[in-house]
Amino acid sequence: MNKVGLRQNGRFYYGWVLMIVGFLMMSIAYTGCISITSVFVIPVTEAFGVDRGSFLLYQTILLLVSIGVTAYYGKRMAKGNVKRIVVISALVAAAGYVIFAMAKSLYMFYFGAIFLGVGFSNCTVLPLSIILNNWFGGKVRGTAMGFCFVGSGVGGLVILPLLNSVISSSGWRTGYLVLAVLFGVVAAMALIFLVKTPEQRGFVRMGETLAETQKESTGEAKGMVVREALKTPMFWMIAASATLTTFGSTAILFNSAPFFIDCGFSVEKAALIASFNLGMIAIGKILIGFLCDKFGTKFGSIFSAVIFGLQFVCLALMTINPVVFVFGAVICYGIGGGGITVCPPLLVNALFGEKDYGNIAAGMNMATNFGGTFGGTLAAVIFDVTGSYVAFWCMAAGSMAIVVILRLICFRLRKKYTY
Repeated sequence: MNKVGLRQNGRFYYGWVLMIVGFLMMSIAYTGCISITSVFVIPVTEAFGVDRGSFLLYQTILLLVSIGVTAYYGKRMAKGNVKRIVVISALVAAAGYVIFAMAKSLYMFYFGAIFLGVGFSNCTVLPLSIILNNWFGGKVRGTAMGFCFVGSGVGGLVILPLLNSVISSSGWRTGYLVLAVLFGVVAAMALIFLVKTPEQRGFVRMGETLAETQKESTGEAKGMVVREALKTPMFWMIAASATLTTFGSTAILFNSAPFFIDCGFSVEKAALIASFNLGMIAIGKILIGFLCDKFGTKFGSIFSAVIFGLQFVCLALMTINPVVFVFGAVICYGIGGGGITVCPPLLVNALFGEKDYGNIAAGMNMATNFGGTFGGTLAAVIFDVTGSYVAFWCMAAGSMAIVVILRLICFRLRKKYTY
């Protein structure tokens, strides 16, 4: 159905409910696994007397596990029971944070990270992108995904300062217990609300383009299957662009609060700036989703990469004048960072079609998570060795220039394929 509105056939369209539920899940699950990491860095490293790189190694383990989980569950989500997978995975993640709260050494963090990897992969971008792609066509898909994925920014804006307050008053172990409870909430929401396809509720997909409507009439989706996609340079280039983007973004998420403290801000102001970072990304995700719908995925994905790269330039210059460049860093992170989760699913659709969307999206999700396995930890190691993050910020700015080039090449290559 081409028409976009709140209602369909006299009923409120349930896809909008799923968009809001996805927003809430991202605000808890994505924030809980990734975005809140920085507020725990200093209290935990001081408690165990370890360096930042050793502590953040747990995030490397978390994301490596998420890659394996995505490889296993991507096809199963595309064809099977998404709700059951999400519910069980959320409860597994809750158990992981209970292990963190009881930790007597860093090794328990490394063990608990295995549980969190399951929750992060199966409760955030992968299942939600599959569900929303089923419910929304190309006329509104970017906006719907943009609003949904805004949750990781809004959740950080709300949860990060609250956790910082809990940690200050009751300790970091209590903070991890709070996160365990929040993942229980994710399980409950998934159990009650998740519905995979419109047909299960008596609807049809909303906002389809002309090509998608023609696909519905012929009964055959256009595009490549995953085996074909893997043989194209497009797949590997766009996957590399996703990896390089999260290479830099996880460094900010894991190290932002300690970095701002190192720049001279108080603990409270550092946590507040880090939460503003995440709040700004809420605006960025809606903006990038809108730009992708309005001007095309090519424009939106390249625009976001350019602005995100400028953010690393501002971070590198913060040692010169923290008060001035922190504003540029926050604004560019919010706008450019909106493409981190919004663009990869849209790029899959734009470059490879819908014929095997779930499996190709799973592959792209693996590439996204792979960048996170070493970006944040490497930034911390560079700090441990040099006493500064500047070398990493320069490296990340260069990586975003490569992202822009790779995406431009991919859209030029796309013209070779007819589907």
